[in-house]
Amino acid sequence: MTRPYFNHSTEQLRAEYEHAASASDQKKLRLLLAELKHRKKPGARQLLAEVEGRLKGGVAAAQLALPLSGNGGSTPAKSKAVKSLSSKVSAPFDPPRSATSGPRKHSPPAKRSRKRPAHKPTSEQEEAVEAFLSGETLKINAYAGTGKTSTLELLAHATGNRGQYIAFNRSIVSEAREKFPDTVSCKTTHSLALSGTPREYRTNRDKLFGSVNANQLAEMLGIKKNWRVDGGFVLQPRSQGYLVLQTIKRFAQSADGEPLASHVPQHGSLLGAPKEVLKKVEEFALERARQVWERMLDPADQMPLGHDGYLKRWALTDPVISADYILLDEAQDTNPVVLGVLKKQAAQLIYVGDKYQQIYEWRGAVNAMQEIVTDRTTELTQSFRFGSQIAAAASQVLAMLDETTPLRGNPQISDRIGATLPDTILARTNATTITALINALEQDLKPHLVGDSSDLMKMLRGVEELRNGHPSDVPEFFGFNNWAEVIEFAKSGEGEHLLTFVNLVESKGERRLMWALNRSVDEDEADIVVSTAHKSKGREWGQVRLMDDFLKSKARTQPAPRSDRRPVAASANVDRQAGGLDPAELRLFYVAMTRAKREVEIPQNACDLLGIASSSRGVLPSPVTRSYIVEQLEPVPRSLPPPPSVTHARPAPPPVSAPLSAAKPERPRGLLGRLFGKKS
Repeated sequence: MTRPYFNHSTEQLRAEYEHAASASDQKKLRLLLAELKHRKKPGARQLLAEVEGRLKGGVAAAQLALPLSGNGGSTPAKSKAVKSLSSKVSAPFDPPRSATSGPRKHSPPAKRSRKRPAHKPTSEQEEAVEAFLSGETLKINAYAGTGKTSTLELLAHATGNRGQYIAFNRSIVSEAREKFPDTVSCKTTHSLALSGTPREYRTNRDKLFGSVNANQLAEMLGIKKNWRVDGGFVLQPRSQGYLVLQTIKRFAQSADGEPLASHVPQHGSLLGAPKEVLKKVEEFALERARQVWERMLDPADQMPLGHDGYLKRWALTDPVISADYILLDEAQDTNPVVLGVLKKQAAQLIYVGDKYQQIYEWRGAVNAMQEIVTDRTTELTQSFRFGSQIAAAASQVLAMLDETTPLRGNPQISDRIGATLPDTILARTNATTITALINALEQDLKPHLVGDSSDLMKMLRGVEELRNGHPSDVPEFFGFNNWAEVIEFAKSGEGEHLLTFVNLVESKGERRLMWALNRSVDEDEADIVVSTAHKSKGREWGQVRLMDDFLKSKARTQPAPRSDRRPVAASANVDRQAGGLDPAELRLFYVAMTRAKREVEIPQNACDLLGIASSSRGVLPSPVTRSYIVEQLEPVPRSLPPPPSVTHARPAPPPVSAPLSAAKPERPRGLLGRLFGKKS
C-alpha cells in the first residue's frame, strides 16, 4: 500500500484527521490509520488512538462533536494576536477534561531494565502513591529536604501508564531521565513547546532562537527621536525599545491571550512618575507591543520569536500533552503560561512542590501549590537532609506563615544552629553577595559564585554608561539619563530598593566590582562557595552561614489575626506576625536556612526575631585561610557621597590584601523585585 502521508509531520497528520473527521471521510481516516501505525513518537501514538476510536465510533467520536476550543463550551472572542496565530497554524485537537470518563485508570507496571528505587518508602510516600494510583488529580506538598524526587520515582514505578515529567531546569530533567522508568518522558517546558512548533519556524534558527536588544528593536520599529512625555520625562529611542521588549516578555509569561495594560512594567524612574505620564507610556507600550507580537508570529518576518515567544505561541494553540499523567515539579513557581496549558489537559495532573518555597512571585510566577484545587492532597513532612534542630527552626518560620504542621528532622542526623566554619555563604541580595566575594578575594581565597553573573555585569556596565551620560537599558536604570539621577532617586522613598547597590558602587567602584566577578572560580576548585538564596534553590551543603541582610523588609499590609492560629512548637515564644515582616522574605529565609545539612549559622537579629536558640558548642577552629571571610564587612555609608562627574572613570583595581573594617551593609526595606533586592 502506498503511503500518501509519508512526508507529513504529526501536526499535519492531525490537521488532516480533523478535516477527515468533520467530513466523515472514512477512506482518508483509514489511510491516516495505516500511516500512523508506522509512527513511534508519543504524539503520533496518541493520534493513532483517536483515529481508531473515530473509526470504531467510540469515545473519540463523541469528543469530535465538541468544539475544538479546548474549553468544552463556547469559544470566547479571540484577540487580534490569537486570530493571527490561528490563521497561521492548525490548533491541535484538545479533548477537554469534561469529556473524559472520570479518573484515569492505572495499569500494572511492566518489567523494566532500569532499577527500581532501593529505599523503603515512608508512610507519607506510600500515601502519595496510593493517591496517585486512584487516578485523581493530586497535590503533594513537600517541605524542604523531604524526598520529593524519590517520591516522584515511586509514583512513576508504580504504574505502567505513560507519564510526562516537567521541570524548568535542564540539569534536573537530565537527572530525572536516569531515574525514571522508560514509560516517562522527561522534558523542560521549553523542550515541550519546541517539539510542538511547526517546521516553518524550526528550520529558521534565527527566527526561532534569535533575540533583539532595545537598540535593535527601536531601529526595526523606526523609532529615531527622543520622546518628551512631559516637561521632565524624556525617553530616548533605546528606552522606548526596551519598554516594548519588557511588555512583550511579561505578556509571553502570562496566561493572557494578548498584551494588556498589566504587562507594561513600572520600574526605574517610572516608579515616581505622575499618573498622566504613566498613562501615556502605557498606551505607547501596548500599541507597539501588539505590533511586534504580530510580527513575531509571522514566519516570514525577521522579528525573532525567541524562547519566551515560541513557548507562548505553543500555549496559544491549546496543545495536547500525550501522556496519561503529568508530573509538574516545583509547582510553587509555575509560569502562568505553562499552568494555563496544564489546566486544559485530559491527563491526570500531579502538582509537586512546597508553597513556602515560592521565591519567584516578583517574576510573575504562580504558586500552584496554593491556588490549584485538586481531588487529593498529600504531604511530605519528614526531612532526610537535616536533623531536629534545623527542622525546629524552620518550623518557627513556617508558623509565622500560618502553617501549623511542623517540619520533622531526620533522627539519625546530628545537626545544630550556631557559629560554624562554613563551606557556603548565602545572602539575600546580590549587593551583599558581591561584598562577600570581595572579602574572600582580599583574604587570598578562591571563591565560587553560584550562577550566571551576567545580570550583575550588565548592571555594572550600566553604571559606566550612566557615568558617561548615556542611558542604559538595565531595568533599574530605566528613564535615567546619568548616574547622578540614580543617586538622587536612591535617596527617595521610591528608590530605596537601590540604596544598597548605590552605596556599594560608590564605596568600592563599579570597575572593582566587575574585577571581583571575573575572579570567581569553578566550584570544584573553590575554597568557599558564595550564593544568593535564590540561586541556592535545589542545592544543599554541609555548613552554611547566612548573611545579615535577611528579614529586613516589612509587609505592605499587616495580616489579619487568626483565632485558630497555634504555634508549631510549644517552646516558641515569638510574635507570629513577625512585626509585619514581608511573607516573601520569610519564604526566602526558609529556603536559605534549609540548604544546610549539618550546621547553619544564623545572624543574631534573625535568631532573636524568630525565637531560635543559637549554640556555640562544637565550633570548629578558625584557620587563617577561612576564618574571617565575611565576618567583617566594610561599612556602607547611609549618607551618599557627592555625585561624580559624568566623565568619571575608575581604573581596574589590583587585588587588595588588607582586611576590611567591621560594619554591616545598609539594608533595603522594599521588596519590589529589583535585581539587587530580590532578583538573583
